[in-house]
Amino acid sequence: MEQKPELQQPWSNPSERVIFLFKSIHKIYRDQLYKKSRQFGLTGPQIGLIMGLHKHPESTLNEISDSLGLSKSTVSGIVDRLVGQGIVIREIPENNRRIVQLSLSPEWQKNNAIHELINKFMTDTLRNASEEEMDKIITGLEILHDLINTNKT
Repeated sequence: MEQKPELQQPWSNPSERVIFLFKSIHKIYRDQLYKKSRQFGLTGPQIGLIMGLHKHPESTLNEISDSLGLSKSTVSGIVDRLVGQGIVIREIPENNRRIVQLSLSPEWQKNNAIHELINKFMTDTLRNASEEEMDKIITGLEILHDLINTNKT
């Protein structure tokens, strides 16, 4: 497979290339996420929070803060705006009054398919990949996942 010009850089070792590619793919995906979020009148971090709650309903502020890599005060401000827009609901569970659980409002879930639009970017991107290319991508990502997962401290 021919390399793209922007990927032809001097690498002192393969791990530098992996890091570059990983960051580059993440940036492209994040840029697409922000582009989609603007179509809905939302910011990138708001979309990130919405996607997090879509995947993990009834998360706490701490859990969302950790998953987004943002401070609790920043996430709290994002939540305040989304609560005001009727997108997020705050609930204090009866069995633990010290935490606040966050979830997407039923109205938002019913009327918005933003997660499908965001996932559509990857689906559309991978549509032109051959079966062999898809197998290589999946195998490479699984290997990277396993290496990172076994090496975490």
